[in-house]
Amino acid sequence: MAKRTILRFVYFLLSWPMIMVALFCYLLNLGNVRLYYRQCINVIHENHTAYPQKLIQCLYFGEDKRGHSHLGVDYIGVFRAILSIARGEIQGASTIEQQFVRTVIGRYERTLKRKLLEQLLSHLICFSFTKHEVAESYLSIAFFGTHMKGVTSLYERLAPESYDLNFYAGVVARLKYPQPKKESQIWSIKHSKRTEWISRQYNSANKAFKSDSQHSALSV
Repeated sequence: MAKRTILRFVYFLLSWPMIMVALFCYLLNLGNVRLYYRQCINVIHENHTAYPQKLIQCLYFGEDKRGHSHLGVDYIGVFRAILSIARGEIQGASTIEQQFVRTVIGRYERTLKRKLLEQLLSHLICFSFTKHEVAESYLSIAFFGTHMKGVTSLYERLAPESYDLNFYAGVVARLKYPQPKKESQIWSIKHSKRTEWISRQYNSANKAFKSDSQHSALSV
C-alpha cells in the first residue's frame, strides 16, 4: 500500500506539467483537443458496459500493470521504452487510456504529434472518468481480431463453454495478437504464450495479495 502511494505521488509529479498543457489545449481547442475529447466521452457514455472483474484484472496485467497508479500516461514506461529504442529494441508504453483514445479517434500514424495528442487526451479522460469506466469502455470497442470488435462480438464468435481465467487471459492476449481470419500455427503459439504469461501475472499478484492479507490479519 505504501509503495503504491509513493508511486502515485511520483506519477503526479511527472504528470502535472502535461496536465497543465492538456487543460490549456482544451480551453483553446489546440489540435482539436476539445473535439477529440468530446468524441471520447461520448464513446464512454455509449459503450460503458459491465464486465467480470477477472477480465478487467487480466486487462491491466496484460496491457497496463501500473494502470492504477498513473494519471493516464505511464511516464516510467515511456522512459523505459525510450531506452529500449536506443538499444535497438521495440517496447510499448501505451496505457489503457491511450489505447482507448487511439481506438476512438482512429489516429495510428507513427508521429510525435499523434503521440502527444494521445497523451493529452488520456490525462483529460483520466480526470473525468474512473479507471474502471475507461477499461470497460475500451473492452467494448477494442479490436480482437477478424470480425471481433469489442468483447461482445468476441463472445459471440468464440461461444466459449466456460468463462475462466484462461479464457479471459486469452481475450486480453488478442489485443497484442489479434486473431486472424484463418488461424496459423505461428499465431496460435504467440497467443498461447501470451495467454499463459497473463495468467501467471494474475495468479502471482493474487497470491501476493492473499499472503499480505493473512499477514495483516495475524498482526492485528
